[in-house]
Amino acid sequence: MVLFGNSSAFDGVIQLIVVLIMFLIVLAMAYFTARFIGKYQGNLQSHNNIHIIETVRISTNKYLQIVEIGGRYFAIGVGKEEITFLTEVQKEDLDLTILENRSQRSFQDVLSRLQKKKDENNTDET
Repeated sequence: MVLFGNSSAFDGVIQLIVVLIMFLIVLAMAYFTARFIGKYQGNLQSHNNIHIIETVRISTNKYLQIVEIGGRYFAIGVGKEEITFLTEVQKEDLDLTILENRSQRSFQDVLSRLQKKKDENNTDET
């Protein structure tokens, strides 16, 4: 007994619904997996003693970095296949206010600041 006049059209609708449900399940699994990995990586990084304070690109594959290791600061050169110790830097010689402000800002603060800057640019152009 056929409830609808064309059973192939009904089968097509059922298949579409099943595919959409499967897509949503896979999407949800990807979302929760990404969140889990993000939290795991965040926990690993929050308990370590090494922090990259600042990085400046010198050339294509060469960078100058200031790193904090156990409360001491070092300037290092980072290349494609090598890391070179340059010197120890005193904390008093560094401007760490940007770093402190960055850790205290929320995403909403950054977003509102960018929106303000965009609005200022739009008013300057007109």
